[in-house]
Amino acid sequence: MEKSRSGFGVPERDRSGYRSAAAVVEKGIKRKRPSYRKAAVKLIASLRGVRTEVWDKQLSSSLSSPFFEALLRLPNELHILILSQLCISDLLALRRTCRILNVLVAGSAPSLSRYWVKHRMGNLHLRLYPITRPTEADFQYILAMRRRHIASIRLSRELANFLLGDVQEQVDPRRQQLWTSVYEKLMPLAFGVGYFLEEHRRAVLDRDLGQIRPRSHIGYDICTTGCMASQDMNTMKKMDAPLRLQCFYMYCFVLQVVRRKLRPACRTRTVGSFLRAWSNHPACSEDVAFFLILGGTGQIAKLLACPTYSDRRRYLHAYITHLSPHASKCWRCHWKDVGVVSPALLDDIPCTSIGITQLDQIWAPVMAEMMKPESRAFTTQEKTRYEELCISKKYINEVIGYDILRVSTPECVDIDDEGGG
Repeated sequence: MEKSRSGFGVPERDRSGYRSAAAVVEKGIKRKRPSYRKAAVKLIASLRGVRTEVWDKQLSSSLSSPFFEALLRLPNELHILILSQLCISDLLALRRTCRILNVLVAGSAPSLSRYWVKHRMGNLHLRLYPITRPTEADFQYILAMRRRHIASIRLSRELANFLLGDVQEQVDPRRQQLWTSVYEKLMPLAFGVGYFLEEHRRAVLDRDLGQIRPRSHIGYDICTTGCMASQDMNTMKKMDAPLRLQCFYMYCFVLQVVRRKLRPACRTRTVGSFLRAWSNHPACSEDVAFFLILGGTGQIAKLLACPTYSDRRRYLHAYITHLSPHASKCWRCHWKDVGVVSPALLDDIPCTSIGITQLDQIWAPVMAEMMKPESRAFTTQEKTRYEELCISKKYINEVIGYDILRVSTPECVDIDDEGGG
């Protein structure tokens, strides 16, 4: 035991250099919740493997549930074994249940993170978001990977629904099997698209935020900039070589679907716009680029989940408005969701001009450069197929491997009216 300045004993650090989570929580319990002190002290002893009759008496007097008492008396290795069999949602639910279980999960977080990295995550996850050593993975890393995975699932589901209709409304077993195969094909590619958009967003924010500028003459502004070829090229090199071209075609298809969903249907362009005052013009390219770069796949999935065109336009307008310091009171929270967590950078946003890459300059120029005859990034057959797809715009057929548009919903007929990349 170390001695603090006040003379009280401070728990020693373990071999990894981190003070035990139970000891930290014990300090907070002393100040706020004296009634939990005995149970917390016993939990500290349980995690350290120290068991005496005094601790047993204190634990028995503090806990009313026999199951809860028996759980906390288990050795630390069994705690980790039990928690490793739970999904992330169950672990988060345990942390919200009570303070003692929160301590239990927090104390086992490093071991749980190592287990998830070694046994649960696939090669795609670890290649796009690598860690130097398994010991560097913390619980926040696992939660971030979970958010990305959920965003990929939701986007893949919405794209499959766009192609083949809602799976819940499918009656034909063959149609359900077709929907499942399309969904499973799209999900890893959606994860790759999310990675590219996230890296592009990070490059944009690193370039525009934190610059020294006079704050008296510049206000919050969104402008349009050209491509970021070097950053996008570095992002492409980090992706698996067999998936680079497929992820690009997937991005082109996502862009097609977003632009299709953000323009009114042909039947509403005349009568509907007159009677219901709907906008007769599709969303501009600047708004779509702003939404793709700052929103990512998670926001794209939420936009596509909106049932009507009016709902989607309102969602797009609300997302853009909520990020403006002049139009929203909660703009800081929304920028934190984007990834700006530094208080200094948040304070800099109201006087920052952020350059959003042109919609046709996202990813496409880098791919065109790699498709030149002198480039060796792709084979001659892949380059020929790329030229054909730039004309036909049927990127989804190349992603799936066959003509899926032949059996798709009527909404997919005019998907390539405005192109997509």
